This record gives sequence, structure tokens and C-alpha cells, in this order.
Amino acid sequence: MKSTKTIKSWSFYLLLTVILSATSCGKGETEDITPSNPDSSNTRKNPNVSLSKEAAPSSFSTKILLEDYTATWCGYCPRVGHAIEEAMKKNNNIIGIGIHDDKEMGFSKVESLMKKFNIGGFPTAMLNRSTVWSESYTPLQEKLSQTSSMGIAIQSSLTGDQVKGKLKIGFNSNLSKSINYAILLVEDKVVAAQKNYYNEDKDSPFYQKGEVIENFQHVNVLRKSATDIFGDIVPEEYTKKGKVCQADFEFKLDGYKSENCYIIAFVVEKDGNNVLNVQMAKVGSNKDFD
Repeated sequence: MKSTKTIKSWSFYLLLTVILSATSCGKGETEDITPSNPDSSNTRKNPNVSLSKEAAPSSFSTKILLEDYTATWCGYCPRVGHAIEEAMKKNNNIIGIGIHDDKEMGFSKVESLMKKFNIGGFPTAMLNRSTVWSESYTPLQEKLSQTSSMGIAIQSSLTGDQVKGKLKIGFNSNLSKSINYAILLVEDKVVAAQKNYYNEDKDSPFYQKGEVIENFQHVNVLRKSATDIFGDIVPEEYTKKGKVCQADFEFKLDGYKSENCYIIAFVVEKDGNNVLNVQMAKVGSNKDFD
């Protein structure tokens, strides 16, 4: 009998605990169970993205993104920057960006990017935000040979130092994954002194250029982002075969040389990793689907 009473007593306290747990929730607990970027197509909305009336092309070229984490104080950094330039010369479907962590050209969100992609040292180049690039051309060729189910078009106008534009994303098949889009502003041919550890290396293109190269030209320096740096939502109902969705954007150049400024836009999986395609257009010009 005593055993039965004990069981009943424990049953009562267990029931009371469940009731209290179900009716009380601290603020911290509420924030933890609410996803910041929900997966449901009902919640992945973006009022800045709309459906275009035009039909998407039947095929798209595949382009790839190389992001160079670099700095003027890094004496090893010229090597990777040069490798990216050489790759871009070989194939104009390779698009490179320099993301700086220095006082001359430092990007405001560089620390967030480095944390996200586990950048532990400079120089480091990321290929399509998915893998660290080995500086070999072979993995670039492999990526370029893949078929893309989407393409990007960019339209922009320039008035004074104000850039306004429209991004378009077209689909030639139904997309099963959730995606985001990012729109960046870069400035090419930025001159700033660069530390150089290859001054005594006879095999380097920077041999005898000086331990500090005073008039070093930095390629496609990341200046601004018109979207979240990891991308803004593309609603799932737009990522269907034959559809084209569009979004407006704008930048202020803030003294950057307009003749050297470009817009780089890319589509990335919703977690911010794995770029699916990318496009580049000079500020004030249009770049159609290709």
C-alpha cells in the first residue's frame, strides 16, 4: 500500500511539472525556439522581390565567384591576388572580389564574413563561398563546366554619385532549394601601398618590386552591399521554370571613382554558403542574361 501511495505522489508531481512547463516560458526560451530565417515558404517573403512579366531564357552560362580575404599589411597577400587576376584573364566567367581588413580599404562587415566562413588567416580565397581555393585553375574549370539552372541580369543607371538599378533572376527549371540574392559594389584599380614578402623571390612576379609596393593596384575592392552580406530572401513561389523575379537596389558612391566601379550580384543558398551563379556589370550599364 505504501508503494502505491508513493507512485501516486510521484505521478502528481510529474503532472504538476508538465502543467507548469506548458504555461510558463521565459523570454530567452521564446527567442531560442523561434527561427531567425524560417524555412517555410509561407514565411520566406520579401516585399522588395516581385515577379517580372518576361520569360526566362532556356539556358544560362555558369559563372563563379572568388573572394580574396586580404590586407595591405599582409606580405603574402599579393600572391593570391595575382592568382585570381590570372584566372580572370583566362576566363571572363570568373569573377573576383577583394575583401579587405585594413585601414585603407577595410570592408565594414569583414569580421562577420570571416567568422561565417572560418577564415583563420590571410591570404585566403573562397570559391563560391563553399571551399577554400587552392590557387589551382583545375577546380575553377570543374565549376565552370557545370550546368546552371538560373541566370542573373543587371540594369543600372548613374546620376551624380547615385546608382539605381534592378536585378533580375531567371530560372530554366524548378528549384528545389531555398535561395538568397546578394548585390555588392566593388571598385577596381584602387591604388594603395602593399606589403610584399616576395621581393627576394626570383620566381615571383613581385620580385624586386620592393618590400612595400607603393603604387600597388588592388582589384575589385569590396566597398558596399545593397543587401544583407549573406543575401536577402528570394520567395520560393518565384523560383520556378520559366519565371523571372526582380528586385530594385541603389548605392551611393561616396567618392569612389565611378569609371572603376562595378556591381556584382550572386545567388546563394539560403544559409549563405554555396554560390549558385554570379553576374558583374559596370556601374551605369546593363548586363543581360547570358
